[in-house]
Amino acid sequence: MRIPPFLMTLFVLTGSILPANAQNGINDIDLPVVQQLHKIKLSLLGLTYQWEKPVSRKSVITLEGGVAGGMSFSAGSISGTAFRYAIVPEIGIGFRNYYNLDKRFKKGKKIDNNAANFIATDVFINGNPILSSGNITAREAVGLTAAWGMQRSLSSKVNFEWQAGVIGGTDFEDWVIAPNLRIAFSLIAGKKRTN
Repeated sequence: MRIPPFLMTLFVLTGSILPANAQNGINDIDLPVVQQLHKIKLSLLGLTYQWEKPVSRKSVITLEGGVAGGMSFSAGSISGTAFRYAIVPEIGIGFRNYYNLDKRFKKGKKIDNNAANFIATDVFINGNPILSSGNITAREAVGLTAAWGMQRSLSSKVNFEWQAGVIGGTDFEDWVIAPNLRIAFSLIAGKKRTN
């Protein structure tokens, strides 16, 4: 009897995965899951509320709203130097995958409050500036960020988070693509372990 190639491939893959878990004494039931979190985030130029809602064992959908800020500095031989900033109302929805959650768990590292590295993408909408420098012409805008970052639990109620990536956006007149860096501390307002 001849075994179909796809069944042989499935058998080989399954055989190579199962022994690794058995050797560590860990099966899928024992692996961690992300938590549902309600966070109040404070960053250099922003204050937002963020909800992380699990959609799989290691992934969450994020909903965020509050005020966010941005700043830029430019220097040129014709225009001179300019520092600009704006603080705007912002809402957004995103996706995060905490890709090294299992690795941290197996090494005995802290994973409370979704303490792991992540890749993320967010779609956001900004309103007109609440506060801005006189030389900025910010308007309503929509944008997208793609980032890599990490979140660490400093205590049962406080997280530290940073992420770096690229942001692209438009106010429907101009398009901007720029590097993006975010550093924030979060107060955990509520959490729930998802099973």
